[in-house]
Amino acid sequence: MRNFDHNGLLLAEYQGKLFEKSSDLNCSTGIFIRRFLHSELLNKLDSNNPALLSLDVSEGITSIIEQFGDTDYGKIKYSKSALFWIGYMYRYISYTREISTKFILDIFTYKQMNDVYFSFHTQTPEWCINSLLDINGIDDSIFDNNLRLKKIIKKKGKY
Repeated sequence: MRNFDHNGLLLAEYQGKLFEKSSDLNCSTGIFIRRFLHSELLNKLDSNNPALLSLDVSEGITSIIEQFGDTDYGKIKYSKSALFWIGYMYRYISYTREISTKFILDIFTYKQMNDVYFSFHTQTPEWCINSLLDINGIDDSIFDNNLRLKKIIKKKGKY
């Protein structure tokens, strides 16, 4: 586990602001997140190195629109404050656990994150992670790449 340092804070705030700004788009929150998950921007963010990014939110939104085009598909949009928190938390988890955002979204869906927002957003990120793990009936070993690999090997090899 990596310590949440200045670089982590820069990236988490950037991603939070990016998610928050997505509420200004014509598409729904779900469509934005789906596009974000398949974007070149996410690949850069998942390197968890702020030197690879401009950290300009408008540029980030523009890069996603340029990659996928603009759309008005979908209607459900989450609040700006919930979107900021969701984006921040996904980057916090990715940074501290050193795992991809796509993996995190498989564990903690954006819908679940929105559902818990009002009761979780005032808590520490670590408390939120532990509570989300508990709600989903899993423990923090899910973030251990080696443990997951061992389970796959064990399952395939039936050792």
